[in-house]
Amino acid sequence: MPNISTVPNLKSAPLNIRIRQEQRNMIEKAARILDKTVSDFVRDAALRDAENTLLDRTNFHLESEAWELFNQALNTPPVENASLRNLMLRKPVWGK
Repeated sequence: MPNISTVPNLKSAPLNIRIRQEQRNMIEKAARILDKTVSDFVRDAALRDAENTLLDRTNFHLESEAWELFNQALNTPPVENASLRNLMLRKPVWGK
């Protein structure tokens, strides 16, 4: 199967979506800030999110010893960290 970069005329394949005007305004504003067209901004954002979604569901394989160490690390309770606990209990700046 060809990868995305080898598919001919990919740039001309339209993708239409319906959004509310306030959403479009926000996208247009963000695109202007990055000096991108709306199409480039939306395409880049969609591709970034698609890649992250797919990467989150990618399988990986480990040798038996590495798998055991990996599971041991996952099953080991975290070390108590008073500073981190204090930080997590604070009200965030944007919530004040």
